[in-house]
Amino acid sequence: MDFRCHRRGCTAKDHREELEYCNANFGLERVRKALVEVSPDHMALLQKFFLNWVNTKNPIYMFLSGSLVVECLWEEPLCASLEAMSRAGLAEKSGVAYYLPHTLLASEVLENLPLPEVSEEDYEIKKFYTVSLKGISGEADIIQALADFIEAASVFLGKRLSKVIRGVPYVPQLANKYTDKIDILLRGIDGTLTGFGYVDVTKTAHLGFSMAKTFLLYGLDRVVLLHPYVDQSFHRDVANRIRNRWDVSEVGYAVINPMEEELYLFKLPRQNRYLRMSISAHRYAAAIRHYIETL
Repeated sequence: MDFRCHRRGCTAKDHREELEYCNANFGLERVRKALVEVSPDHMALLQKFFLNWVNTKNPIYMFLSGSLVVECLWEEPLCASLEAMSRAGLAEKSGVAYYLPHTLLASEVLENLPLPEVSEEDYEIKKFYTVSLKGISGEADIIQALADFIEAASVFLGKRLSKVIRGVPYVPQLANKYTDKIDILLRGIDGTLTGFGYVDVTKTAHLGFSMAKTFLLYGLDRVVLLHPYVDQSFHRDVANRIRNRWDVSEVGYAVINPMEEELYLFKLPRQNRYLRMSISAHRYAAAIRHYIETL
């Protein structure tokens, strides 16, 4: 398995193959058993990866599955922890690079670890993860290009996909409740829904927070706000503003850079809390799932 395809550019095929490799070699049961041998400090590092809270000058790359590759070009405590995880069978080492399977960051794993409670006020988003998307730079419609790439890879953050829908202009079952268009809608083979909302912040002062909240109220399992690349400090500020807002704190934040053929994950999406709080969110989600079946 080529964990370092980012050096030449990762194709959709690379992302598919990585998912297969991860599932074959780092299934949830194996990961759970191996974590017994890991210290609490190393477990806490997984939580920091999930929260984009890792403070490192070493680059971190991500596959569309959510698996990470950390290149330890500079010696840091982080690298010592990754070495320990590698010895425990939770990661793989190739040269100075460490591969962490997406199953390590799965909610089913993290929720059962003895981790400290962390509120949004306790941490600051520090590190983004770079996803290589080789071949999208020549496309005029970047949203279409991203959707095509994800469809070809057929995976997004731990979910194998059964359908990718571009631009959902109208959901008849929601009628006038469908006020914000979902730009990319992903359905996992397990039925979960992930929605992307794109805002071109080079042309408007709006960041898309209201749209993101609407997506949560639609009952989508996960929501990702997508911006075009401006600069790192701007995007880090946006990510931390999302983190600090209770109404959209579960929303993920990604940035597309077609010139570099890269997607930057500044904040990973979390499970939509409105599904636990709102009957209407469940009803809207059911309507969207029904609509998808008609497409």
